[in-house]
Amino acid sequence: MACKRSLDNPLKKRVFGRKLGRPLNKSRADVINSLLPALSLSADLLKEDGSLAPSSLFPQHKECWMEIGFGSGEHLSALMRRHPENAYLGAEPFINGMAAFLKDIKDDPHERIRVLMDDAMMLGNSLSDDSLDGIYILNPDPWHKKRHHKRRIVNRDNLECFARILKPGGQLIMSTDVPYLADWMITEATIHGGFEWAAKSREDWSTPPKDWIPTVYETKGAKGADKMVYLFFEKKA
Repeated sequence: MACKRSLDNPLKKRVFGRKLGRPLNKSRADVINSLLPALSLSADLLKEDGSLAPSSLFPQHKECWMEIGFGSGEHLSALMRRHPENAYLGAEPFINGMAAFLKDIKDDPHERIRVLMDDAMMLGNSLSDDSLDGIYILNPDPWHKKRHHKRRIVNRDNLECFARILKPGGQLIMSTDVPYLADWMITEATIHGGFEWAAKSREDWSTPPKDWIPTVYETKGAKGADKMVYLFFEKKA
């Protein structure tokens, strides 16, 4: 059974912010025109009824992982190259990020990646139960103002969806450089009750694993951040 839609009114805005920032250069415009149509999930698959099985998209691959809000896609493309045996779903609403990602992977095999340039929860709500091995949410928008907290991607409704589509033992991996957003994500995931936090000590959340793939945002120390927080949760069996 599909989880509750993030917004019941289809006319209500579901993606906030600008979908286009600076103009695209020719190479990025070219991949948007040529590669995006081939890799995009079609509207008829996004029914938000929990009927989309990743195995129908990727019948030959061992696992399926999803990255929500992948920015310029450097983490997702590196993950694809590190683990070519797996399949990947990526959601990024902003055209500049999508163009950067597609340009990066244009010469790679494309049978194991599908993308959505829209609200990630359209895809999440469409996926079938127990179908993903892991979900990455790296450096999401903190939506600093209290009246905007409901826009945060990690909230109780969305966590219900993540718990539904992850396999038992599947990983929910999150990171942020904003201390109070880290507190929010830990609290929301703990209150939900369907996830177990893997951290046993401070080092587990303050130090990235040895095989961690850093994002550009992370390596630039965005917004004066002095430390990142790495949160690993598992769906309870």
